[in-house]
Amino acid sequence: MNKVQFLQEKSSYHITYPDRTDLSFYRWFTENHPDLAVGWYHLGMERERLGNEDQALEAYRRGLHLPADDFSEQLRDAYHDLLRKRRRTMWKRTTRLLLASLLFLFGQFVYSPSPLTEPKESASPESVVPAHLQRPHVEVIAVPGNVSRSQLRSQVEAYAAARRPSLKQPYIVLAVPEVAGAPLFTPLLFYRPAEVRGLLRYDPVSRTVLQDVWFDQACDCLDKPAVQNARSALAEEQRALEQVLILRNALYRTYQQKGYLPESLDRLAGSYPANSLPEVPVPTPESGLTAWPYYPALFRPESAWESMQNVLPLQGYPEPFIPLQPLQIQVHQAGHTMTLASGPHVVRRYPIGIGKNGSTPEGYFTIQKKINRPEGHDHIYGSRGLVFQSDGYAIHGTNQPDSIGKSMSLGCIRLHNPDVEELYTFAATGTEVIISDRTPPVSQWANPGPYVLAAGPEEETRGVTYHWLH
Repeated sequence: MNKVQFLQEKSSYHITYPDRTDLSFYRWFTENHPDLAVGWYHLGMERERLGNEDQALEAYRRGLHLPADDFSEQLRDAYHDLLRKRRRTMWKRTTRLLLASLLFLFGQFVYSPSPLTEPKESASPESVVPAHLQRPHVEVIAVPGNVSRSQLRSQVEAYAAARRPSLKQPYIVLAVPEVAGAPLFTPLLFYRPAEVRGLLRYDPVSRTVLQDVWFDQACDCLDKPAVQNARSALAEEQRALEQVLILRNALYRTYQQKGYLPESLDRLAGSYPANSLPEVPVPTPESGLTAWPYYPALFRPESAWESMQNVLPLQGYPEPFIPLQPLQIQVHQAGHTMTLASGPHVVRRYPIGIGKNGSTPEGYFTIQKKINRPEGHDHIYGSRGLVFQSDGYAIHGTNQPDSIGKSMSLGCIRLHNPDVEELYTFAATGTEVIISDRTPPVSQWANPGPYVLAAGPEEETRGVTYHWLH
């Protein structure tokens, strides 16, 4: 359907129902023509105009999963424009909140002779986590490299007081040297610090510093028990966040593709081609959990991603200050780099190989199939394959590791085999893939310890020889 035909449909609808709004028409049209991108595009634009950005994004995403037509490019542009707008708004809001809090705390420290205190508040029943599930919370933040120990202590203490007023348990802030491209004094959820400038353990209820250690120069500081303990607690929390993010993304992508959530988490790990995940992540023994809780009855289609916090809650730790978002694979061809992102959070960074002579397509795609040990001559595809376009394009491993960082393939994206196995673990079918010639916003990153779920023979396609554009 072209634009003229669409407008004729709209005119006929309003003649028949003169009291109904444009939004009513767009809803009616998408219900009756769910396979036409034009309806989803206009529904998203109208929802965005009315201020319903979450619902607008959902409409754009529904349209982007359809076969390409005359409106696909407009849909893609509208989707990314709204994502950029939301990121700018979020960072501005976060910056304003932090600056206001820092100014308030500065005034309190200057004019008040005694430490800041406030009466304890009783936690609401919804926020209470059993004591045996509460785990030490650690936040990693990058700090400027040209400040003294005393200045650093003051800044990090102000950050702790301003950033987490809702927490009821003591937590640790681990200060690390500035990360190129990453914002300062902002939680880096999935960053593994090689060096630290210091740490601060803070009680948000009494607003007091329980412990702090600072260093004139950044160091690994492994001889300091406090740093060792903080690193161990951070690694455990990162693993919990990774597992929850993997499951929430898989559930969300399942809803996008099927319109409903699975009855149980086990349904996410079926045989090919129903292998959204290779396995269902199992919490660590230290967490006190035997499995992640799952409450599909709490799902709300009108706020599909946001309701995932209730559908699959993060037990033992606070939800991130800057919320998690659905996973997205971002391919930066200019730097031969791939970023696995959750909104503004970098989850993983991988070096990649891409197509020669611009043969890797730019644009918006989704993971369509996941294959364990895809068959090709001489194990050319490595240990895993994730198809993102039906005519031969895939993200896969390689038997030529020296091709990573170069433009040598016929269009596919190559990763080292350990990296593609980890990506295969995180990226459920339906996960978005955005390929562009842009450079990554964060130029350096240190991934946490690898997390790979075992893929089994039920995810193989034995007897099928692939001819991807490797």
